[in-house]
Amino acid sequence: MAHGLHGRIFVSIASYRDNQCQYTIQDLFSKAKHPERVIVGVCFQVSEEDTDSFLLDLDQWCGQIRCSFLLHRDAKGPCFARALIQEQLYKGEEFYFQIDSHMRFVQDWDTLCIEQLQLCESPNPILTTYGSSYSLPKSYRAGTPDCAELISNKALAILCADTFGDANQDDPFLRIKTRSCRKGFLQPPPAFFWTARFSFSRGEVVREVPYDPHLQYVFFGEEISMSVRLWTSGWDCFHPTKEIAFHLASRAHRYWFREVQTQKEQVEHEQKAKCRICGMLGTPWQHKLHQPPEAPFGLGTQRTLAAYEGFTGVDFKQLQLEPRAMLGGQSPEVFAPLWADEQREKMLLNNQLKDVESWAGKGNKSANANIAVLEAGYNVDEAANMKQLAKMRIDQLRSQLPGSPQVNLALSKAFSHLAQLEDSSGQTNAAKAAAEQAAHYLSLTKGARATAFWDASTKAAEAALRMALCDWPSAKEVLLTAVADVTDALEDQEALKVAYDIMEAIHRTHERTDDRKGLEKFHAVLKNMLEALQKQFPEPREEVPCLTAAHPPPEGEAPEALALLLERVVIVLVATGHDRDMKLIKTVFESFHVARESPPLLRLLAMLQSSGHLLR
Repeated sequence: MAHGLHGRIFVSIASYRDNQCQYTIQDLFSKAKHPERVIVGVCFQVSEEDTDSFLLDLDQWCGQIRCSFLLHRDAKGPCFARALIQEQLYKGEEFYFQIDSHMRFVQDWDTLCIEQLQLCESPNPILTTYGSSYSLPKSYRAGTPDCAELISNKALAILCADTFGDANQDDPFLRIKTRSCRKGFLQPPPAFFWTARFSFSRGEVVREVPYDPHLQYVFFGEEISMSVRLWTSGWDCFHPTKEIAFHLASRAHRYWFREVQTQKEQVEHEQKAKCRICGMLGTPWQHKLHQPPEAPFGLGTQRTLAAYEGFTGVDFKQLQLEPRAMLGGQSPEVFAPLWADEQREKMLLNNQLKDVESWAGKGNKSANANIAVLEAGYNVDEAANMKQLAKMRIDQLRSQLPGSPQVNLALSKAFSHLAQLEDSSGQTNAAKAAAEQAAHYLSLTKGARATAFWDASTKAAEAALRMALCDWPSAKEVLLTAVADVTDALEDQEALKVAYDIMEAIHRTHERTDDRKGLEKFHAVLKNMLEALQKQFPEPREEVPCLTAAHPPPEGEAPEALALLLERVVIVLVATGHDRDMKLIKTVFESFHVARESPPLLRLLAMLQSSGHLLR
């Protein structure tokens, strides 16, 4: 490559009311091996109120930061902003790096990008990827030291075709997703598609395939239209084989440009832009064909649209996909089951729906009197039925022998459960009354026995009471000791059920408080529990099952108590995302045949492998 390792890198960032942008800029310069060769061009689309977007001290790099400012009400979507950057801020630097405004990077990202680009087998290569991710705590406030938690991909993410359009039929454009690939690559493998989030290439790409400023308010449609334009212009996309960048998916800390698209004229501009893309792709929409854009914003002249469709297996006219398009050109054997991807995405979507800001953007959290019911995973009618069942359970227990420690313990847990249901329904007084009854019956069990099993059982009941009172810190502390107690009692078969209840409480407590980090405290006690279970159920170790795209979804539920417990243990360990906890999960599937046979555990394994874990 003519520029070698010494070219300047222009970084294009379109930022819409994003207080993370300042951190992205800081990370770019502080982690570059040669920060003096980095130029950042930012289109800031901000409100007069967005003072939190300019709190970090970036003065040492101010000579290398070029800015264009728009009032947020004048913003017209990401394509328009990226076109402005190319027209106004890019000055012919040797390399062009387009990213999102909420990203973090590995050390020496600049030389790594250039080295990876040099490995691509094409005269006109582009590195593109959705990359890894990072998260922020809900307590995050702009201006404080960076607290991003980087979450590394454990496998190469391959860009794949997903579906055309969405459920509302707002457009007919191909959505692009990633699938985790088992196969290792010595050099960047070809990519069928291109992403706006991360695109690194020579600077000539700006002159040969400039952004279309007429694609106003377009969101979906940007990536597939650029994929086609770049390829037909002679540019080839590749996946980087090494981790370079991390992206923040949640919008909870930033606004979304849709908030300003409120006028009929703005909606019409978006419709025209969509027609413009449809015309270029040859896609009929709204029962007619449309005119393609003129040069330089249409297809390239080096290769044809038909050739791109043959290359990728995408038919833009019939809106159909060949299997290889959905696998990004890779073999089915290197991917986890496709149904696992769908289940994992559904689960992520359900989690997002509990927190509107995470997908609709900062400031868009709607008031919902039944939000706690939604978080609990059931609707209002289901909550009423569950309360009725809980009351029936209490009546049944009260009809049994009074004064029995076991009955008192069961009554305490039943009243705690009822209290949580009442609280979720907004019935504060009823919840308080039920919690008082739970505390009363729990007090009657104190000192009744002196065994590890009984200690674990009473602590599980105490944790349930703490949860009913929303005393989450105390509940977590009680649960931590409860795991140790139940581990000492695992020779008793009944202890498996108690252990299951404890694991369920651990998961729910930390989920309700958004405390993934707090789960790290449980690593040691869960490791001890798994070692005790291995002694209780000794068997030869086997390899973790290798599930591929050809595997159908397993049917049925867990066959026995051990499988149920192991399923809960895996779910708790998954939540931390830490490597050491993933190693514990690996031992679950290696050490217990029920884990390799239980349908729920196999479904969990497939979802883990689809996200890049436990691949081999």
